[in-house]
Amino acid sequence: MSVIKHTEEFVVRSYEIDQTGKTALPVIANYFQEAAGKNAKDLTFDIEDLHKKGVTWVLYRLHIKMDKFPRRWQRVVVNTWPSSGDGIRAFRDYELTDENGMTMGVGVSQWMVLNIKNRRPVRIPEEIIEMGLDVDEHKLSIEKSSFPSMDSPDRITTLTVSSHDIDMNHHVNNVTYIEWMTGFMPDEMPPKLTCHEINIQFHKEASLYQQIVINTRWLNDNTYLHTIEKADSGHILAEGISVWKD
Repeated sequence: MSVIKHTEEFVVRSYEIDQTGKTALPVIANYFQEAAGKNAKDLTFDIEDLHKKGVTWVLYRLHIKMDKFPRRWQRVVVNTWPSSGDGIRAFRDYELTDENGMTMGVGVSQWMVLNIKNRRPVRIPEEIIEMGLDVDEHKLSIEKSSFPSMDSPDRITTLTVSSHDIDMNHHVNNVTYIEWMTGFMPDEMPPKLTCHEINIQFHKEASLYQQIVINTRWLNDNTYLHTIEKADSGHILAEGISVWKD
């Protein structure tokens, strides 16, 4: 059997940095997603492996917390591993380290398996559950609580889903939701702040040329609530909470 834990090195490219000269949180989410995909491929439960069985992976919830962001051309390493599950959800942990092995950020994701035809959740195959490492403690706690309701948003943004937002599952890529949530903040927010933490839950899929609405509301200190909805029905596609720091 392949090694359960996976290590993937990345070099921060010039096109991955923002006005601060460092990466933003969506870039880290992409690194995590890429490393997780390669790990799953090595362990033969990649999305293409599941498609052969008529099912597919979907990301249910993702929590990332950063202490420090890498700069341009810096070499960083993502360590990731499947960390058990409960039959319906499969858990995965992540750690981002610098060249010296110092932790820069951590994350944990919760995944579900859907039947491709009816798009309904099914039990995760037993061989995948058994492959996950038994851990006493995840890099971040496994969240189960619901989010506050979105009352009187401070900013409302309407967008149309473009072809660049669509992934191999033929719906909006997971990281795109993070880009939308963190990219349209209230005008009153100090420009020097950077998003250091995101906790996001995915509910429904968005498809090509669909109109979506992004709502953002200040909660307290530098914490914000986000929802992404279908413009025509108001159905929530994703919701999350972000934390910003200087």
